[in-house]
Amino acid sequence: MTSSEVKIQLMAIRENLPLQYSQSSARKLMSSYENYKHILQVLGQSYSSISSPVRAALPDIEAAVRHAITGTPKKEAEECFSRAKRQMTEGIDSILLADTKKLE
Repeated sequence: MTSSEVKIQLMAIRENLPLQYSQSSARKLMSSYENYKHILQVLGQSYSSISSPVRAALPDIEAAVRHAITGTPKKEAEECFSRAKRQMTEGIDSILLADTKKLE
């Protein structure tokens, strides 16, 4: 996968993250998470400067999304949804930023 393909895919994931919590949007978030995780696997070590913190967040993101999918208690599920979405967005942003710095 080329750098521009990675950038396009990551931007598409970020732009299509669900806005508000519902069990349906939590399932969509899980799909986005799986795509995000796949891209990280494809990147391998090419982004080593950011890969450790981004990869370290994966188990927490997955657990948060799974909790959001269960939907109970609702307030907790909403918090988990928001946390997972924020962590994914931050990870994507850091990869895109690293990619921009690589090109400079």
